[in-house]
Amino acid sequence: MAIALCGVMTSCNKDNVGAKYTPNFQNISFEAEEASPITTAETMLTVPVRVTRSIAKGEYTANFTLKSENTGVFSTSDNGAVTFADGQGVAYINLVASNLVKGEDYSCTITLDEKEVATADTITKTQIVETVVSIHADYNWLEYGTGFYSSPDWWEEEYDVDIMKAEGANLYKIKDLFAKGYDIQFEINGSNQVVVPRQASWKHSSYGTVYLQGMANEDNSNVAGTYDAATKKATFILEHTVSAGSFGVYTDVLTMP
Repeated sequence: MAIALCGVMTSCNKDNVGAKYTPNFQNISFEAEEASPITTAETMLTVPVRVTRSIAKGEYTANFTLKSENTGVFSTSDNGAVTFADGQGVAYINLVASNLVKGEDYSCTITLDEKEVATADTITKTQIVETVVSIHADYNWLEYGTGFYSSPDWWEEEYDVDIMKAEGANLYKIKDLFAKGYDIQFEINGSNQVVVPRQASWKHSSYGTVYLQGMANEDNSNVAGTYDAATKKATFILEHTVSAGSFGVYTDVLTMP
């Protein structure tokens, strides 16, 4: 009985084994439609862009084009081609970003040529023929000291805050102001105006991301108030919004270090 039962089980297992799929096309593809955004304090960097294929046998060269509205920033050391070595299923395009200016955002699009698009595997249909690379050229942030933040109406609290300053600029950011991981950036310009651009400040459990921005003026300049060098106090008149609407405008005060 045991032998017979074993035979039945073996037969069943064989019946359930499906045919292994073998690709017939190279299926040249980017790994993702959009690479993870990159933040760098450097003025130049090289970004490896991952390209894959389904058949690793033999050497293969794939061609691509590079487009960007940021003139003179992006280039590749590959001259529009990336080569897979024999046995290699992954290759990298060496994307070079240069002449990056602090505080600016850059992006480019890399697109596979028509010849590579034609290598799509019509069964798996997982080919990605275009990818976007985004870079934020950040400042070099230095510790500036401990300030004191008072939010009597909006947050109904006051507390010490750590402040960073951008090297070579009148830009500052308050670390984790309303929630951990949400640093609030602001500028004190030559007219002693406090400028707070729209930015995420924390996440509401029901409404999602809450944004803030300076609203001392009605001209969309993001001016939040003024800075008094004698008292080291900066006024923050801020509007707090979510996708569904506004929580209103509230006035906070930051005492700088």
